[in-house]
Amino acid sequence: MGQVGDREGQRKVLLKTLEVLEKAKKPGEVWYLPFTWPEEPKNADWQPPEMSPLIKFYLEEIRQARKNQ
Repeated sequence: MGQVGDREGQRKVLLKTLEVLEKAKKPGEVWYLPFTWPEEPKNADWQPPEMSPLIKFYLEEIRQARKNQ
């Protein structure tokens, strides 16, 4: 919900998300929030250095699923 260490930015995103939950009139309603990521997604370095335990566990299944697409 925002950049690491940006407590105020994360708070704003969370409050806006809660507002949507409160004011949405029907399931599946889409709201476009007024936030942009400060860098291009392809340049973002947000992945942790080590893969998560779930990804490690399912890695072979993920690879097989991608091959079968």
